[in-house]
Amino acid sequence: MEKETRNIAVVEDRARNIRIRKGLTQKEFGEILGISKSYVSDIENGYTGLSVEHINIICNNYNVSFDYMLGFSEKINRNIIKIDKLDLKLMGDHLKEIRKELGITQEKLASKLNVSSPLVTHYEKGIRFIRTADLKGICELSGYSADWYVGKLEYKLKIKQQKRLNPRRLKV
Repeated sequence: MEKETRNIAVVEDRARNIRIRKGLTQKEFGEILGISKSYVSDIENGYTGLSVEHINIICNNYNVSFDYMLGFSEKINRNIIKIDKLDLKLMGDHLKEIRKELGITQEKLASKLNVSSPLVTHYEKGIRFIRTADLKGICELSGYSADWYVGKLEYKLKIKQQKRLNPRRLKV
């Protein structure tokens, strides 16, 4: 199995740190998430990622925010709403709102996220859960909180944008 190359390694690191801080084994953590011990191991070793649904379970159980899990905030606790089941329609509506604010088409958003246009359509119609990497990309693109996007905050919250390094400006 080959390791995934994604921009969401922080999610797996934070999940592992929460598991360790709480004194849980991979098996116990997996039981909480509804996944196997070997799947937890694959997540922690970077072979697979956590889904948005799994991140929601972690947020609910350990009082952390999506923004913390995705690396947008260093604050562990946040006054967020605990939601047992994420609302696909609400998330789709939020994505449409973001896309319209940015003044871009579904095709342009798909291009920026490096996904297909039909996938963006499915996200907006509430047919599919958004992939974690795509959620992070949308938050980075729009500057809005992942907690607002998934419905854990009732108001739009701006996140701190991560400064990206420009390889041309690096001195060697």
